[in-house]
Amino acid sequence: MMKVEGMTAAEIAEAVHGKLLAGNPETVIKHICIDSREAGEGSLFVPIIGEKVDAHKFIAQVLDQGAAGVFMSHGDVAEPDKVHIQVKDTVKALGDLGAWYRRKFTIPIVGITGSVGKTSTKEMISAALETGFRIMKTAGNQNSQIGVPLTLFRLEKGQELAVVEMGISEFGEMENLVRFAEPDVAVVTNIGEAHIAQFGRKENTLKEKLKIAMNFTEKQRVFLNGDDPLLRKAAAELHCPVTLFGTDEGCDYRAENIRIEDGKNCFTLIYPEGREEVVIQQLGLHNVLNALVAIAVARHFGIEPSVSREGLRAYEGIPMRQQINHLSRGIKVIDDTYNASPASVKSGVDVLMQLDNPGRKIAVLGDILELGDISRQCHYDTGMAIAGEKLQIVVTVGQEMKALAKAIIDAGAGIAVCSFDTNREAVDWLLANVSDGDAILVKGSRGMHEEEVVKALRETFASTGHTAC
Repeated sequence: MMKVEGMTAAEIAEAVHGKLLAGNPETVIKHICIDSREAGEGSLFVPIIGEKVDAHKFIAQVLDQGAAGVFMSHGDVAEPDKVHIQVKDTVKALGDLGAWYRRKFTIPIVGITGSVGKTSTKEMISAALETGFRIMKTAGNQNSQIGVPLTLFRLEKGQELAVVEMGISEFGEMENLVRFAEPDVAVVTNIGEAHIAQFGRKENTLKEKLKIAMNFTEKQRVFLNGDDPLLRKAAAELHCPVTLFGTDEGCDYRAENIRIEDGKNCFTLIYPEGREEVVIQQLGLHNVLNALVAIAVARHFGIEPSVSREGLRAYEGIPMRQQINHLSRGIKVIDDTYNASPASVKSGVDVLMQLDNPGRKIAVLGDILELGDISRQCHYDTGMAIAGEKLQIVVTVGQEMKALAKAIIDAGAGIAVCSFDTNREAVDWLLANVSDGDAILVKGSRGMHEEEVVKALRETFASTGHTAC
């Protein structure tokens, strides 16, 4: 449930081009919610029509719970004294209301998109900006056509900047998100295979992602990953200022001398006016890139790298995203189970290889979903990419991952491969074969529920704590 600066029913109806069917037009709405369980006094319930459930069936329930009003695209008025606003489409109305609400605030918004790493980038940019501003940021990964409006309802007086994650999976969605959020600064993390089943090819993904800056002028700025060849090429074609970040020569914010010290990622930041030594708790090259753009964005808003780097040094990371669990018997488990793409599997293995442990390196990988007709090829290519690492064992879960297993075998890298159909089978094998000092990466798409593997390992080998990378 999102708390909002008070809006009247009449204002809301006008903002969404709806019709007030019942209730007092002067009723003040203080909360917006899409979950019927969160509806209460002063709230407006927005019923979403999903694939399996039409939430309109909960309207009478939420009004009985004390909700002040509801959106509705069909059905009858449930309580004549409560606000009922008729709209054609409740999701569109939610977006229209979010756009209207955003325009009540003049603070700059940093919009973040990309195929992989949006949430971790959002968190690191926020950590850098919080060294100088009071900010609002997307909660979790609420970055969709529904999530972005809900994020905007978290704007309130006193905030100075907002960092908003903007994710798309279909053509035309970015235009909506731009209309809702009206970002002043844009960050594009990379262009990969995520949602390739919908977009067809990376060039289409690039075109859609770059629409985040579709309305930008010379007064606005885009931050692009200069190590991504598609983004680097696109930089020259944009009609607004561009800042490149990465490790390649020519990047405006560049990392050199990347190294691990005391279990932390360290690098030298080179930027137009100087250099700084930066230390972050998160391992992996992708997190170095996150730190680079965080420092670059912070400097855009007047925070010097010597200050913003301290916010990054203190940042501890987020659950289920490369979180290192220190278990008994010296066993380490990287919980990277929130989601997966070919690029993030490679970065997860990169982090695994950087761990300092006396035992073996084991990667437990569940299917990467939503790859469409190129799924098996993507899995195979990912297998070929990680076959060059000095892994000892790869454990796969699911049908698609069998292509990754085949690639590792075909590569002749000497990596032992075990393939299973279910998490339970993989867990049984791990519990019988894990040795003291082993380091284990667990990763897969959200629908594969690889967190079940992490849970079983933590329960069997009692946890002694965790760090996030």
